[in-house]
Amino acid sequence: MTVDSSGFHARDGWYFRREEDGSVRILAPDSMGPGAHQVVTLDADTWASVVASVSGGGETSESFQAARQFHDGGSEPERV
Repeated sequence: MTVDSSGFHARDGWYFRREEDGSVRILAPDSMGPGAHQVVTLDADTWASVVASVSGGGETSESFQAARQFHDGGSEPERV
């Protein structure tokens, strides 16, 4: 991964990047020493589940679907 394509730098060397297929690649520092990194790629459904799980209401079928729709580029569904 180059510096130009690392993605969004959250903090302390943690980077998040959306891939072309909708998956999310996470680059994180490794305890092996300076310059060492771990890379994890989550598919779009897993990423939506993470987002829904850490939201205020937790993960439900509705919050998962809303997170997935938002991730796919759609707007959040109207609340009734």
